[in-house]
Amino acid sequence: MSNSKYEHRLKRILAVCAAIYVITLAYALYHNFSIKDYGTLGMSCVAIFTPLIVPVIFKLFRFQPVYEIYLLSTVFMYFASLVGSSYHWYSYAGFDKVLHFCSGIFGLMIAVILFFAIRHSNQVRTKEDKTLFLIFINAVNMGIALIWEFYEYILLVFFNNDAINHYTQGVHDSITDMLCATVAGLLLTVLIVRYLRNGKANFFINVYEKFYTRNIEHKQ
Repeated sequence: MSNSKYEHRLKRILAVCAAIYVITLAYALYHNFSIKDYGTLGMSCVAIFTPLIVPVIFKLFRFQPVYEIYLLSTVFMYFASLVGSSYHWYSYAGFDKVLHFCSGIFGLMIAVILFFAIRHSNQVRTKEDKTLFLIFINAVNMGIALIWEFYEYILLVFFNNDAINHYTQGVHDSITDMLCATVAGLLLTVLIVRYLRNGKANFFINVYEKFYTRNIEHKQ
């Protein structure tokens, strides 16, 4: 499949996902308003803006679009922000952990892109470079997971919003959330190591390389 056809297909899939998001959001707003669940209605209102975070960041930094990233972020926000909060899916056992696992994949993707941006290169050839690269991307991923737990703790301390599940689980929820993100990052790291050894790419590697080519390499 040519690059233009592939990009066109990605745009169509993104449009379908966006339509599903809008329909699901509209029903959530209507339903929660009808039953006067104003707390959940507020979270539904937040879900209006969360899928715009990544596109806005791209616009602010004048990045060329990478539709794989748009698609992944839209799907993630659909479950994390809209379905999880507006439809109370966080009450289902394991749902939160799956999302934190997925966040570890995104965290590592951000870390790889950040590494490329800092060095202005996507080349990782020497043994020292590889060691630094692998430590950096996993440290950043774990740092992102930690910062999120700090955010949830702030909600508890200043707004008495127990998103961190302090009163019911203590530190267990925070530790397992960070553990899920860390494990996801390590699993993705295995694929990256495989790529560094034999050049066998995969979907995530292609996303990193596409972002580098469009937004870092051409600016040098």
